[in-house]
Parts: sequence; structure tokens; C-alpha cells
Amino acid sequence: MSIATNILKSPHVGIRDLKIHLSSLLKKGSLIVTERGKPVNVILPYSDMIELLDMLDEITDPETIKTIQEGRKAISTGVKGIPVSNVFKNLTK
Repeated sequence: MSIATNILKSPHVGIRDLKIHLSSLLKKGSLIVTERGKPVNVILPYSDMIELLDMLDEITDPETIKTIQEGRKAISTGVKGIPVSNVFKNLTK
């Protein structure tokens, strides 16, 4: 499961309950902290946060941005690409 999916499926916990049961709730992984029923914060495991930061570094890399722009330009001109499923099959060989 992806980090985004984990966050979306995370339990919601009110601030009062978080204060009372902090140590046991932290063992559950990701949490969405609510105040009066509205999400106000997200608590993530350290490993998930590091993975998210790595992803942000990758997608803000100038070379990655250039490659994405070239791909979008090629697609807009009608170039056919390779299905993602084929790319993953080739990587696992």
C-alpha cells in the first residue's frame, strides 16, 4: 500500500484522546488528528516521512522535471509510449 493510501485510511483521533492515549496511539502508525471533528494534523511514522521527503527531492530534481516535460511534449505530438506494466515487467527480469 502506498503512503498516501495509508494516510487516507488512518484512524482519526481527537486531540483529547491523543493526549490521554498518546503512547498506545503512536504504535498504530499514521494518525489523523482532529479538532471538533475536522482534521488538523497528521502524525506519520519516521520511515514514511523520510520516504515522502525522498520523493519530493526526486520530483523537484531539474533533470526529472526536464524528462517529464519532454515526455509530455512527445505525448502531445502523438508519440506512443510503453505501458507502465511493461516497464515494470522489464525491470524485474
